[in-house]
Formats: sequence, C-alpha cells, structure tokens
Amino acid sequence: MKRIRLYLPNVLLTFLLVFFLLGSELTMLASRVALNADAFALVEQQQDLGGKAYSTLETYFNTRSNSTGIPAEVFLAAVDEAAVGRGIHASVEAAFAYLNGKADSYAYTMDFTALEDSVNAFFSDYAEAGGYEKDAVYEQKVASVIAEAEGEILFVTDTFKFSVLEENGWLGRLRKAVSYLDLLQTVCLAGTAVILVLLLLCNLRQFAHMAYWLGLAGLIGGLLLLVPAVYIQATDFFSGFAIKDPQIFAAVVGFLQLLTQRALVMAIATAAAGLVLLVLFAVLHSHKEKAQES
Repeated sequence: MKRIRLYLPNVLLTFLLVFFLLGSELTMLASRVALNADAFALVEQQQDLGGKAYSTLETYFNTRSNSTGIPAEVFLAAVDEAAVGRGIHASVEAAFAYLNGKADSYAYTMDFTALEDSVNAFFSDYAEAGGYEKDAVYEQKVASVIAEAEGEILFVTDTFKFSVLEENGWLGRLRKAVSYLDLLQTVCLAGTAVILVLLLLCNLRQFAHMAYWLGLAGLIGGLLLLVPAVYIQATDFFSGFAIKDPQIFAAVVGFLQLLTQRALVMAIATAAAGLVLLVLFAVLHSHKEKAQES
C-alpha cells in the first residue's frame, strides 16, 4: 500500500512534467527560431533569396519591355542584386520592429533614387529624340512607370510575405502573441522547476528513483516532438507547397525546414538526456540489488 501511495504521485508528477517540458521546448523554438530575426537572416543566406528575387525581377522587366518598349536595363541597372538583398533584409527588420512593439505598423521601403534617376533619364532622352513636350501628361506617365516599378520591387523583396500577413490581420495577432511569449516561457520553466522539487520530495528516501522519473519524462517529452519532426524531414513535407514565385517558395520552405531542423535537434537532445537518466537508474538499481543480495 505504501508503494502505491508513492507510485501514484510520481506518475502524476511525471505526466505533468512531460507537458511542461514540451511547453518549454515549443516556447524556446518560438523565441529562438520562429520569432527571431536572426533565423530569417540565416534563411536569406542559405536560400540565396536575393539572387532568386533578382531573377524574378529580371523576368518581370524583360517581359514588361515587350509591351511597354522600356528596356529592362533601365530598371535593372539601377536596382542590382545587392540592393534586392538589402530590400529583403529591410522587410524582415520592419516586420520585427512591428512585432516587438517598436513600430505601429508594418511598412518598409527601399532607396529608389537611382531607379527614379534612370527612368527619368530614359524618358527625357526619349522625349527629346521624338520631339515630345514634357507636359503634365508626360510627368504623369513617368510617375506612373516609377510607381509601378517600385511597387513590383517591394512586392518581390517581401519574400516572407509579411504584407499578406498584415493585410489579413495575422501579423497583428502575432504581435499580441509575442508580448506573452516571455511570460509563457517563464511559466513553463517555473512549472518544470516546481515539479522537480515535488518529485525530489517524493523520492527523498529512494533518490535513485529520481533518475527513473526524470528520464521517463525526458524520453517521452523528446519523442512527442521528435516523431512529427522526423516525419516531416523524411517525407520532405514542405516541398509539396504550391507556391509559384521561386523566392517566396525558397523563403517559406527554407524557414519551415530550419524550424523543423531545430526542433529535431532539441527533441533528440531531450530524448537522449532522458535515455541516459534511465540507463543511470538501471545501473544504480542493479548495484543496489547486488548489495542487498550480498
């Protein structure tokens, strides 16, 4: 009867510890990867988002030149691959400025001075060669071309589609969630600490059993995260997403793959720690039984 009285609290506390460990893992993934600007910057480098976005713009302006007669070089000579990369980085910075409460809305822009000068120079030469007057209609046409080109560049460089999240209200909801993330992580860690103390009190007279209960919780908590992460990795799940634009596909899939890889590492570490503790308990228990027999 005494063993049952000790066994039931240990089972209950271990069950709770599993979920607090899982909560700690998930909140850590959210803070260190999902809601971390450095993780997005890493995806930018790994997936060469600047190069892919620039190729998309090349295709767009070359196709557009067939209908407008404006050479693609007028735009591309003023906005090179490095500038496109800076634009992508600027979109991420603007998004996290909003998410972290440093800005009231998500909005970003790029330095289009060179682009505006290039377009103005092209139309000026064209007007002079054709003898056209630079009147209000002319100015309106130039402004329209510049605005359209800038809009397309901003759209393409927003590779993580923060603008779409903003338009649908999801970025605002995420901003609220970010404000509670630190608190949630603290609650999970504090809950884990409390349960560890209670487990210790339950096993003061048989301290070796602490290794068993902690090992069991760590192994189960790690496996709960490990199984879906392994499945996603093994099936290359995210590659099946139907996203036409290559830079957006690379950004979204690259980010989700990075998140899965970090989850996999964290899950393996947690499960391995639990397994080590279970082995330690088995060794201690074996030594104890041998000592009693002798």
